[in-house]
Amino acid sequence: MMRIMALLFFAAHSALGAAIPASEYQARRARLAKEIGSNAMLIMFSAKPKARDLDIEYPYRQSDAMLYLTGIDQPDATLVMLPADSDYREVIFVRDSNPRQEMWTGHIATHEQVTAASGIAKVESIGRFRPFVNAALSGGSWDPVFYPRAMPSFYNSVRSGQAEIWLLLGSDELQQSVVDELRNAHPDLRIRNATPILIGMREVKSPAEIGVMQKAIDISLAGQKAGMKRAKTATNEREVQSTIESTFRELGADALAYPSIVASGTNATTLHYEEDNAPIDRNGLMLTDVGAEVEGYAADTTRTYPVSGKFSPEQRAIYDAVYAVQEATKAAMKPGALWVDVDRTTVDTMGRELLKLGLASKNDPKQVRMYLPYLVGHHIGLAVHDVWDRGRPLEPGMILTDEPGIYVRRDDVLKNPTYLGLTKDEQSSIAKALDRYNGIGVRIEDEILISKDGAQLMSGAAPRTSADIERFMQ
Repeated sequence: MMRIMALLFFAAHSALGAAIPASEYQARRARLAKEIGSNAMLIMFSAKPKARDLDIEYPYRQSDAMLYLTGIDQPDATLVMLPADSDYREVIFVRDSNPRQEMWTGHIATHEQVTAASGIAKVESIGRFRPFVNAALSGGSWDPVFYPRAMPSFYNSVRSGQAEIWLLLGSDELQQSVVDELRNAHPDLRIRNATPILIGMREVKSPAEIGVMQKAIDISLAGQKAGMKRAKTATNEREVQSTIESTFRELGADALAYPSIVASGTNATTLHYEEDNAPIDRNGLMLTDVGAEVEGYAADTTRTYPVSGKFSPEQRAIYDAVYAVQEATKAAMKPGALWVDVDRTTVDTMGRELLKLGLASKNDPKQVRMYLPYLVGHHIGLAVHDVWDRGRPLEPGMILTDEPGIYVRRDDVLKNPTYLGLTKDEQSSIAKALDRYNGIGVRIEDEILISKDGAQLMSGAAPRTSADIERFMQ
């Protein structure tokens, strides 16, 4: 019954729609046009399909930048923006409808559908992209009906030596080939990188983006809870993985945001464990780090729970320590805070917790890193590890993860230079704790929306405290 109710809820949610409206894409492009200025031409390419084998491709995934500026999720698309030329301020070049190809690979969006989704009025065939750029740079005609200069404002910038071509430099080989071609043919052109501007725009999410991400998070948490129930009877990690991922699809996810991590027992101490094919340790913990993708936007959630339904004293001690660190981290995620200061709070709190557990001899960041070898979180959005200027203070509208963990790998710690640098007494004391907790891995990961009042938990729909987990697992 719970599963049926969840399906009905998400079906209703999907029917209401969480899509980014065309007006928002228009506003994003207008903001970008203002940033790059009147001497600019921006060229942005769609992602290329990726081959899995000779004639088999992976499911298509559009580039984050093209999704962000247009919402178009098909290959062979190129966006061109000329802020100073009103007739060609924004043009998108796309594939034409092709019944023969569509019979094999599915529907190709019509020009009218591209306009409806993106808000771009001028949609042209992809074969006309090169002539368009040549006309802009040479001052020639492009439209066969109109013979005067097609893009006079940009051409004046070319003639005066002020013209700038903006691309996403370093993003792929195609961008670089265009740079090389333009520099050879037009050495006076200035080549500019639009990536830093887009990073700044994408870091703060709009209400529509937050809505889409909340849907992805809610689906992910439904999958987490389905996996927790399945773990009670499953014999292999892949059975839990299958339950989680099928729940994602049933509830409307477009794809996985990243390969699922479903780790039983000591496998939970491997941060990016992806085999998901080991027998389940009935007395161990299960760590599931999974995320759904909806309309290009990712979720990233982790839960750790006892397969038996009851934490052992050692498992609970580690779990509660991680939870305390996560709560302290969340409290530090306030508008104006720098991430380095948030992570400093994490490390300090973790040091105190490790000291209580006996896994550290003092509250020392180097000792903390024996068990927590990464920064506590990251931005999330169109990419699971989204673009991010780490020197920018947190602002309302940003969404980040909060994901502390403790991974007790005794043999690794005993070889760690930090451990080897301790006194014999310190080593002896830590070694005893390592024997007690060895093989326990715990991570708790949630999404946090920065609001004007502080950190807002977006992923509270799956149990987080040890007590709530045990109640849910019964």
